[in-house]
Amino acid sequence: MAYPIQTQVFSVFMGTQEGVHSVALPSIYSSSGSKNLWIDKLGRAKKIHGYSKQNSSAVTTNTGAAATRLRALRAYRQTGASFTRQLIGVFEAASSEYELWYSTNDGLSWTFIADLGSGSIGAVPDFAQVNNDLFFANGVVAPRVWNGSSLSTAGATGKSPTITASVNTASGQLNGSYTWKMVSVDGTEVRSAGSVTSNVIQLQDEQANLSWTADSDTDVTGYELYRTTGTGATYYFVTFIDGRTTTSYTDNASDLNILEHRLLNEHGDAPATGSYFCEPHKQRLWWGRTNTNPRRVFWSDPGLPDQVGANNYLDFTDQTSVGDVVTGMVGDFEGALVVFCERSVWTVTGTGQVVSGIMDWTRTKSNAVVGAASHRSVIQIPAGAVYTDASANEVSTPRSMLAYFTPLGDIRIFDGNNDTIISTPVKETLKTFLYGHINKIHATHDIENGHVVWFWPGPTAAGDAAECNQAVVWNYRWGVWYIWPNMPMAASTTIDTSTDTQVILTGEAQTAKGGFCYKFFNGDSFDGSNIPARWITKVIYGTDNAWGTREPQQLMSYIKRFRWLDIIAESVADVSLTIEWMGGSASDESVAEGGTSKAITPLTFQLITTNGNGIDTNDGNNITVPFNSVQTIINMEGTNGGFIQDVGCRIRISDDASNGSWSLEGMTLGFQVLPGATRRLQ
Repeated sequence: MAYPIQTQVFSVFMGTQEGVHSVALPSIYSSSGSKNLWIDKLGRAKKIHGYSKQNSSAVTTNTGAAATRLRALRAYRQTGASFTRQLIGVFEAASSEYELWYSTNDGLSWTFIADLGSGSIGAVPDFAQVNNDLFFANGVVAPRVWNGSSLSTAGATGKSPTITASVNTASGQLNGSYTWKMVSVDGTEVRSAGSVTSNVIQLQDEQANLSWTADSDTDVTGYELYRTTGTGATYYFVTFIDGRTTTSYTDNASDLNILEHRLLNEHGDAPATGSYFCEPHKQRLWWGRTNTNPRRVFWSDPGLPDQVGANNYLDFTDQTSVGDVVTGMVGDFEGALVVFCERSVWTVTGTGQVVSGIMDWTRTKSNAVVGAASHRSVIQIPAGAVYTDASANEVSTPRSMLAYFTPLGDIRIFDGNNDTIISTPVKETLKTFLYGHINKIHATHDIENGHVVWFWPGPTAAGDAAECNQAVVWNYRWGVWYIWPNMPMAASTTIDTSTDTQVILTGEAQTAKGGFCYKFFNGDSFDGSNIPARWITKVIYGTDNAWGTREPQQLMSYIKRFRWLDIIAESVADVSLTIEWMGGSASDESVAEGGTSKAITPLTFQLITTNGNGIDTNDGNNITVPFNSVQTIINMEGTNGGFIQDVGCRIRISDDASNGSWSLEGMTLGFQVLPGATRRLQ
């Protein structure tokens, strides 16, 4: 009897879709096992590029020991006349020692800045840029600020020196009752909290002698002097006094003259030592969480990012979130500050104006059921991003969203009030993450390709224990997911190079490679190691358009005769093509036409590899098929001249042994359904 030849077409590939049975899964997806691939704009499955060292020589830390990890990376770019373009990195010298370094050539070479102290870091280092200053927090040390050439503690230490005023009887321009205040200024032009008010003196056509004790903070480079008028209480700028060790000044500036100057901005103290992260919002810098106050965020005074008033804070807890801790922040999202906790997400709205004696900040708990794993796991994505909802429908986001990794081991988007799980296609992979190290999870935004890459710690992939060692990738333009299990990255960032091209830079989590910065998505190897890449189709049980309507479960038991495979692919090296079929027999025809079924183990796959244009079922060696031509047709014909027969098969394109790139554009499988031949399910 002649059975019609049917075809199964695979084209416009769409990434991984875990946890969906092959019967229900569209052929454009891989059900499981595919790795180290990405989908290009034409829907082709392509082997990913690798990563390569930027710096040829490993960084030796200031301690003299080799760096064990590049723990944090941040692009830093000044504007204006003082244009500076740098890459900032935190190198780990040992498990308890951290150093700040910078590079002016995108990581090709590095220059030491300062030790950040020893002790266990409670959070991965975080940065925020305000104007031309880069602020740094890590959960342990006092926050720091970098101006491109020098590092200092954020805010001058303590209050500025207190002024003692006395009458200078020499003829002068001061008439009335006067007081003074002083503000210390450090090398980055960061202003300290203002001093307490000086003593009051009465002057009549006289001058004032002012004296003080030098500020103990060695970062201080001088002082700003402020004074009232003879009949007022408002403090106006008088002059800048150069030099930390200067301790006296004679004031003879007229009231009329200082009335044209700026007012003293009364502000608070430096941000708290041990702040975990910082984020700009509403002309302020917000500082998140300390070990002493794990549910609290602090805001700076306007225009003074490192000055925090004593009452400038909000706590994020209520009856349903007692014990919750702040894990991250995003500023200026739809006009709000978004505060992530472990079990909740909040928004802060308002302008920061004082209304009835209090700031007009309003905190609102959203409907999100879980928060973010870490500050660095949150990425803002543009409007139009595509994801699959709980009903397997494709949805496009109407506006910008925040995407983040959660402590539950999934990835969600947040629209300002509600959260939605988007990582269902890779849920089986993500559920293995190590909860105890979620603070190390970080994301990188590959804007050019529309990718968000989450690096996360898992128990089985290569890399040091308790470090990020693999990645999942969301292509938000296509709404598809990839699994990259060989990604031991402790840090990542996206920079604009000197040629205005976008590059992703990373730092290895493996201690043997910790002194290097890596260019991501570059080259055809993982720093010299082969990239194990594969695309695995769903199991093909066939269709039933030739023999009437049957239930899919029935169709799974019918024997198929697999005839040929037509592949459109390109490769610069030999790539292994493997056809896997469900069976336990080495014969070419496991079931004779019209005969009875043989005992078959239903959940195991026997590997059948190509040999030229045919199939060799008698040896167990993988034989490569060179995809150096556009199209390859493989006859699924065994050594005895018969075609492979079984209930199902799947196609695996794999490459574990070469550094060559390849892409898969499409495949067509030809087969026949044998309706009179079935297997008995064991």
